[in-house]
Amino acid sequence: MEKSTTLPGWALKGPAYTKEMVKGWNRQRQIATFAQGGARLEKALKKYPVQMWNFTTTPKNWCIREVLWHLADQEAHLYVRLRIAAAEPGHPVSAYDQEKWSARLLYKKADPQQAKALILLLRKANTDLVRRLPPKVWNHQVKHPEYGVRRFGELVALNVWHLDGHLAQMGRRYAEWKSRGK
Repeated sequence: MEKSTTLPGWALKGPAYTKEMVKGWNRQRQIATFAQGGARLEKALKKYPVQMWNFTTTPKNWCIREVLWHLADQEAHLYVRLRIAAAEPGHPVSAYDQEKWSARLLYKKADPQQAKALILLLRKANTDLVRRLPPKVWNHQVKHPEYGVRRFGELVALNVWHLDGHLAQMGRRYAEWKSRGK
């Protein structure tokens, strides 16, 4: 993962949606943008030749394949976190070390198409949940060991921003690949 002293590495060029921007949106806009996540991912991936999905300039900068598996794992965590917030508000949710997951689960060797399919399926399920629950659930909370109390609505908003940052990261990998004459 790329490093920076002020922003997560994948946000260095500024995602289209900042965390503060998305948090300021009303519930309907957050849901609508969240629901578009799968389509936005598919549109982005069409820009990048599959043969460059393993490209990176340094092991600390994830390649597209690694980003896809991170997004799949994040969407799976979100699947559980949203359901805990809705059904068991106040309960803890788990954290995970994304660097350890990437290295120990061998993201670079895993099938990126499988990750994409998983992301799309889980985002659809998560979107269906978010849409069908009553607005009062938006304020249900969970306890994250690193980030403290998070509301259901915050989980949705943060994942709009999170996906956008990783789409930008994929764009940077492609630009780096192209700059090397590929």
